[in-house]
Amino acid sequence: MATINEIKEQMTVVQSVGGFTNALQQIATIRMVKLRGQVLASRPFVEAANAMLTELISLRNALQDEELLKLEKKNREELEKLRPGATAVIVITSNQGLTGRYNIEIFQKVETVLEKEKGSDFYVIGSKGQEYFQTGHFKVKNFPYIVPDNFSIADLQRLIRLFDYYTHVTLIYSRYVNSATREVVTLSVVNPLPQEDEEAAKQPGKYIFEPDINQLIDTISRTLRAALFQQEIFDARLAQFSAQMIGMKTASDNANTLLADLR
Repeated sequence: MATINEIKEQMTVVQSVGGFTNALQQIATIRMVKLRGQVLASRPFVEAANAMLTELISLRNALQDEELLKLEKKNREELEKLRPGATAVIVITSNQGLTGRYNIEIFQKVETVLEKEKGSDFYVIGSKGQEYFQTGHFKVKNFPYIVPDNFSIADLQRLIRLFDYYTHVTLIYSRYVNSATREVVTLSVVNPLPQEDEEAAKQPGKYIFEPDINQLIDTISRTLRAALFQQEIFDARLAQFSAQMIGMKTASDNANTLLADLR
C-alpha cells in the first residue's frame, strides 16, 4: 500500500503532466486558429485552379493531332529511359508527437497504395514519418525532405522541380475538415507537359492574339505547383494541430481523473 508521501509525489507528477498538456493545448489552439483562416480561404482557389488545369489538359489532349500524340509518347519514352518507372509519392507527416492517430492514419493510407507505388520514390515531410520510413517498415526508396515550421516558397523549390524528373507525382496527407474531423487523402498532381516540335510552334494562328493551349497549361501549372504544395502542407499542419488538441485534451482529462482518484 502506498504511503502518504508516495501519494503526494504521484499527485505532484500528475499535476505537472496536466499543466504541461494544458499549456500545449493552448499553444496548438492559437496556431490552429491563426492557420485555419488562411487554409480555408485559399483552398477553394487552389482546387479551382487545379480543376481548370485538368480541364485544359483534357481539351489539349482532345485537340492534339496524331503527330503531336506521337511526339508526346516519344517524350515520355525518353523520360522513361532516363528514369525507368519515374513516379514519386510525397508523404506529409508531423514533426511533433502527441497527435493521437494522426500519423498512424497516414501510414495506413500509404499501405493501401504501396502495391501500386512500390517502384516510386517516396519523399517524406515531417520527422515522425521520416523516423517510421527509416525503420524499413515500407520496403521503398525514401528520402527525407525538410520543411521548416515557417517555410517559404523557396523551401519548396526542390518539390516543385520534381516535375522535371517524374512522369507522375502523388501527394498523401491529412486534410483538415473541422476541429474534430480530418481525412487522409491522395492527390495526383498534373504530369509533365509534352513539348511541341519547332515546326508546330511556327504554325501561324487565325488571329493576331491566339493563346497557345500548351503555353496556357505551362504557365498555369508552374504557378499552381508552388501554390498546391504550400496549400497541402498548410492543410496537413492544420489537421495536425486539431489532432494535437484532441490528444492533449484526452491526456489532460486522464490526468485530472487520476488526480481525483489519488485524492
